[in-house]
Amino acid sequence: MKAYDLGFGVEVRALQTKTLYGEPLPGDGAVQAGWTGPWGPAIRPAQWPRSSITGLPMSHALTLRLPSDYQRRGSDLSAISFFTAGNFTETPPPRPLVPDPESDDPFLRELAGLEHHPEEVLLNDIIDGQFALIWLADTEFAAGPVAPPAEVRRPGEHLYDDGGCFWDPDSEFDAGDTAWLVERPDPNAGKTPSESHVGDYRPLYDENTEMQPWATALFGRSHLGGTSFHLQSVPEGLTPYYLELEEIAGLNFGTGNAQIDLESGVFDWAC
Repeated sequence: MKAYDLGFGVEVRALQTKTLYGEPLPGDGAVQAGWTGPWGPAIRPAQWPRSSITGLPMSHALTLRLPSDYQRRGSDLSAISFFTAGNFTETPPPRPLVPDPESDDPFLRELAGLEHHPEEVLLNDIIDGQFALIWLADTEFAAGPVAPPAEVRRPGEHLYDDGGCFWDPDSEFDAGDTAWLVERPDPNAGKTPSESHVGDYRPLYDENTEMQPWATALFGRSHLGGTSFHLQSVPEGLTPYYLELEEIAGLNFGTGNAQIDLESGVFDWAC
């Protein structure tokens, strides 16, 4: 089993990690595997993930076709899309949202016609931030990127101070990039992340709590599998089949990173 680095850029020779360090990744063997930015996969507009608090569409962060080892829902679901509701927390509406297909409010009419994608997994963090992961069929991946749902609110209505919706004029979102996968020279590929220093998982730090040289060379990259660079502790239940994301494409992890496990469903981020 292999581990993979994610790179982001228009061309292989311009591959970038898009981390604080902007370190170029080797282009040799890189495979175009998806995209970042506001446009999402080819799902129906009614299936676009929504905040359960405000009803507003989540923002698309990443769509990625997975190597076969990471297709943990089977080869029929070969890709994933990851969405974020925006800020750490969201302000509830002043009164409950009541979807109504007969309402004179176009936003409430739209809410009445929404449906969950059959492979959508809603993710909540410890501070009630909302995210979503959708497992995609080949056709849903191949037909993207697709524009997000169009604005339907009447001027001045259903506005919230979380700043997390791409409909809001003061929100800033990356225009997006091509995503690439390139094999990662990681001694922990195929191993379950651990902090116990027991077994064959190689720890990040030596006996002097200095980061190992091989780990320093891998630090700061979004990646599939291999060594976890979690900011606090290894999330309980993390398996070898996880995606670790640095802050890319409008994600807000407070200068931290996230782990999304494709086998166990564990989701955690820390800073």
